[in-house]
Amino acid sequence: MYIKIRSDGSLGIGRGTEGSAEITMGYGEAHMVAAALEKLAQTARSYKQEYLKTTGVGGGNKIIFERSDDGTITISGDRQTYICTEAEVRQLSEKLKHLPPVEVAPPSDYVKKITPSEGLCLVVTNGGNSIKIRLPEAAIIKTAIKSSIDSRFFDEVIAVGQRKLTVSRSSDLKWQLDGDGTTVRFTAYEIEALVAGLHNGILDVLMDVVKSFGADDVSDIRVKSQLKRIEQDAMNIFGEDKSAKGLVRDITKRAKKIIGIDELADERADKFIEMCNHVYAKMNTTYIEPLFDLFSKVYVV
Repeated sequence: MYIKIRSDGSLGIGRGTEGSAEITMGYGEAHMVAAALEKLAQTARSYKQEYLKTTGVGGGNKIIFERSDDGTITISGDRQTYICTEAEVRQLSEKLKHLPPVEVAPPSDYVKKITPSEGLCLVVTNGGNSIKIRLPEAAIIKTAIKSSIDSRFFDEVIAVGQRKLTVSRSSDLKWQLDGDGTTVRFTAYEIEALVAGLHNGILDVLMDVVKSFGADDVSDIRVKSQLKRIEQDAMNIFGEDKSAKGLVRDITKRAKKIIGIDELADERADKFIEMCNHVYAKMNTTYIEPLFDLFSKVYVV
């Protein structure tokens, strides 16, 4: 049996297939599937266990581990069934326990991760000039630049509290980011790489948070503890707002999609950017600064 980490961050196991005809699971589910395989190998006869997936990957929602009365072992899921030897099952279990970390695509030359200080965790740099930014700012800057790409002129001041960053496009070939008394300029040939760098930089920072929860039996408890902190801090921010409960529920639900153990790697950045855009575009402006302050703490380690 082979095991692979797919391009979307999920895992595939199979035999004699090149593509999607395999059993798929989330990267974070590996240790649970490994435990099920270990139990399967230890049971001599007449055993069946159904594992319900916690992610939406693959063509089905469960993996079935079964050993018949004559000792035959089968693993089924996603419309695939494999007959395995006991040795194969044990080997597969061990491989799932010792997977390499999911590598995040490296940020471009224009965006680099830095040691966090007062929420500043990324630096945008080009031509010898640089501006340090917080994670929510990176999300809004990326959105602004993407919005500017199909324009001839673009100018947006991103104001969060007393801090102001300006994304502008003055011609077909020239963009610039202004902030902290510094201007970082980009050409049309560099702007796509900047967008990719912002996305990958955000993902890189978020994956540091996910890795900090560990991959042991209590990692899920650590995630729940962090989600509880987000919920409580959000409640303090929204205070007496008549929609406070719904707003807190929404922020917490989004947080689970970003730092949950079983979420796909690349989707974490998309969900974080989506959340920041929602706060920046749709919420009462009085909440933007405190929420972005919160995001700069709980999504950065």
